[in-house]
Amino acid sequence: MSLSTNTEITQAATIAALTSEIIIHPMDTIITRMQSPVYTTIYKHSNGSLNRTIFHGLYQGFGPTLLAGTLSSAAFFTTYEASKKAFENAQSAGYMLGVPRSVFHVASSALAELIACAILNPAEVLKQNAQVVQRPPSTSVSGISTSPTAEILKQFQRQPSKLWTGYTALVASQLPSICLTFCLYEMIKETLLERWNYQKENNDPAKQLQATVLSAGIAGGCASWFFVPIDVVKTRMRLAIGEHGHGQTRVPKLGIDGIRTSLQTRTGAFAVARDVLCKEGIAGLFRGSGLTFVTAVVGSALYIGCYEGCKVYLYT
Repeated sequence: MSLSTNTEITQAATIAALTSEIIIHPMDTIITRMQSPVYTTIYKHSNGSLNRTIFHGLYQGFGPTLLAGTLSSAAFFTTYEASKKAFENAQSAGYMLGVPRSVFHVASSALAELIACAILNPAEVLKQNAQVVQRPPSTSVSGISTSPTAEILKQFQRQPSKLWTGYTALVASQLPSICLTFCLYEMIKETLLERWNYQKENNDPAKQLQATVLSAGIAGGCASWFFVPIDVVKTRMRLAIGEHGHGQTRVPKLGIDGIRTSLQTRTGAFAVARDVLCKEGIAGLFRGSGLTFVTAVVGSALYIGCYEGCKVYLYT
């Protein structure tokens, strides 16, 4: 892959990440609050209706996500395109004959996602802890207000390694989801283009972009729903490390009944999953699944569509 091609991929991935993060972040904030252990005590009324506080500060934690999102996006697509090209070249040279193209897509997306997750995880930890801060930003001695993200960042200064908390859970949720998404995306896209009698030499970017958006949305939505329980566990682990809840910057880790839970000493993924299952049942592990599905459909279509669109524009 040439240097110019790498530059164009990086630019397209960065633009796609910027666009999708700006639009999707508010929905992601609501999902995080729905999946937090204090959802029923802070974000819901006793009659089951939503508290207006769930819609406040929807862009809290946006800064770290935007920065890491653009970097991880560039790393992901650069790795994905390079790996996919390498597999295709190897097959053209007579190696791995008979191996389905879907295998190449799965392997390429898996490698790319492992790298992207390592970049993205610290920002996700900061973002999700900032998203559940419930008090107004503090004011320093100089009179300058401090953002929720800055408040959270101070908590990790002594133990920056904590920023990688939940990396295994992130990989566990993202890797199968991303592999399934890109496998479905490539298959659906190829099928749509074949049905539309699309000829590559005709160079019809509008039809190609239409197929990309449709297939990405379908693939992203289908893949996301299956991994909601892992997302819930991942969110709980990160919020437990940040110690967030109601009314303060640092608060106890609250269970569904408002009592300190065993998550203080047991923050492993299986311990968190058991805690949620015991207190909230299966419904707790699938909390926010509807909004997660909608967000995945919109986010995948926007993200991959924007990437492919920018790539076509930059290549021409």
